[in-house]
Amino acid sequence: MAEIPVDIVKWIEQVVDGRFVGSRHVAAGGRDGYFVDVERSGEPLALFLQLGRQGAGFDTSTVNVEKEAEVLRALAPSGVPVAKVWGVHGAKQALLVGRLAGRVWMHPPDTAEEQLSVARDFIRHLATWHRLDPRELNLPSYGPVLSSREHQRLNLEHMNRQARAEGGEIEPLLRISLDFLERKLPDYEGPTVLLQGDTGPGNLMFENGKVTGVVDWELAHFGDPMDDIAWVTWRTTQHNFTHLPGRLKEYEALSGHALDDARIQYYRVNACVRLACAGSGPWGGFGVTNMGAQRPRPAQTAAPTDADFDRSADGSTFVFTILHRRMRLEALMAVMGLESGPPQEDLAQAPPKEYGQMYEDMLARLQVAVKRTGDKMASNVMKGVARSLKYLKEADRNGAWFDQMEIEDIGALLGRKPATVVEGRQALYAAATARKVSDEDYVGYHWRRFLRDEQVMRAAAGSVYGRGWAPFA
Repeated sequence: MAEIPVDIVKWIEQVVDGRFVGSRHVAAGGRDGYFVDVERSGEPLALFLQLGRQGAGFDTSTVNVEKEAEVLRALAPSGVPVAKVWGVHGAKQALLVGRLAGRVWMHPPDTAEEQLSVARDFIRHLATWHRLDPRELNLPSYGPVLSSREHQRLNLEHMNRQARAEGGEIEPLLRISLDFLERKLPDYEGPTVLLQGDTGPGNLMFENGKVTGVVDWELAHFGDPMDDIAWVTWRTTQHNFTHLPGRLKEYEALSGHALDDARIQYYRVNACVRLACAGSGPWGGFGVTNMGAQRPRPAQTAAPTDADFDRSADGSTFVFTILHRRMRLEALMAVMGLESGPPQEDLAQAPPKEYGQMYEDMLARLQVAVKRTGDKMASNVMKGVARSLKYLKEADRNGAWFDQMEIEDIGALLGRKPATVVEGRQALYAAATARKVSDEDYVGYHWRRFLRDEQVMRAAAGSVYGRGWAPFA
């Protein structure tokens, strides 16, 4: 378990004029978070400590905790439920706030009635902060309020700098997406609003049918309200959020901002690009496929340590890579006028291996073990192993067959058949980088490759299999 540094503990005691009692490390959206208990004037005080992303790749205008605290303080009088700011430690990138009641919507509330009640309440709050005039909010660190178009142009300049951070050419899918975003910059002339970025289920807390807090404002910025709506559709795809078209109609009525399908589609691509640019250099981490280039993403080899916030233990991180690939490709294909669609169950498959039953035997044994263990970490690890086995079973059966399909596919684009998949991917990557393959052909190749990979992942993916962007109309 990670512990709070001693100097931060002393800072907490100074900020609240109390005595530190204890803390618990918790999941906090990819950042370090802690439930902190303090005794103050003889009374217990429940706090939450958020540690920022030191040197993170996200937009530097929104990631530091000083600016996040500025947003929380500015929104507090509006009625939007946000945490009370107790203190900010700029040097340590530490944000101390009051602990909010309830739980985070990473999974829907227990009943359909509560799901609907919470979702509607969130939409009401989203409409509230989108109705606020950002010029009247106390947000001096965010600079002047410009037109939405100008703010997006500045965002694109920043993402282009991020994409080129490691030098060399930009990864072709990212370059194609950035080209689209620059070419189709919306002409929207409506009000500029305060945007949360990454807003929706997963970044809200609830209790008794109401939203108790809107959390994680590290991507807050000014811009087009449809930017936030695109993020709601993104987070809905991952976490489910009742009937989204109904919620968005409520938003339209409450906010006064008319929904615009084309701008939502635009900002879906923008969200994918932002996530792709947020990692290390042009490779990012969102929806990236291995093309055999020289800078592959590092493997995750560390052993899982804590069941409460280790996302890799049960294999969910592994599974969600296929969803992220679908989302990135679907968003791009939609604006390029290319057809995507549901999973292709009719893909030709190789016959089962003679020893295929061994996979089923091992999976059955793991299922028994999961039911008999009371250790949450051990249970999660076994679930992760089971997902890996399901994947390996399908890869063992169809991997070579699907590789041959890919070799034929690449050969048709290059005009020559590569000897291996690795050679073909590298050659196609180089051709796309040099623009010797059309953007449409290159995206189409990735979609066909994705459909084959999705078939290999189908048993491991469970309910994630075949899931695509949530419809908004």
